[in-house]
Amino acid sequence: MNGLRGARYLKGALGSTVRIFEIDLDSQFSLHERSYDLTFFLGLLYHLKNPFYVLERMAKHSRHMIISTRIARHFRAGTQDVSNISAAYLLAADESNNDSTNYWIFTQAGFERLIERTGWSLVASFSSGIPNSNPQDNHRDERIFALLEAR
Repeated sequence: MNGLRGARYLKGALGSTVRIFEIDLDSQFSLHERSYDLTFFLGLLYHLKNPFYVLERMAKHSRHMIISTRIARHFRAGTQDVSNISAAYLLAADESNNDSTNYWIFTQAGFERLIERTGWSLVASFSSGIPNSNPQDNHRDERIFALLEAR
């Protein structure tokens, strides 16, 4: 959507020789059998139509990953806390920020199960945000940040 302008700016500002690849993660993409020591995967997971495929592919090509995504403790405001249930909420096209590219909001347990099922081990994690988080209320946003290691 933004042409990776932020990544390109950061690369230039730091004088880095890092290579930036643009890949359509919603396609059956290829990483050309490259391997990476560390992948940054920040704020992408809930935009993916098929998060299983992407995380499985990344586990085959990256030793470690730093990942962040939005999570929810409640599926609707005022309802039962579901953070310990391995689940994901499928968003309506206009439900979260009126952004049709938002698909999934996981519970923390759902996020951890997804990580486990796609070939990763959770090394460390922490969450930040509103404890009564839910997918509909943008002011009730909670994020998880994690360091993963491929198995």
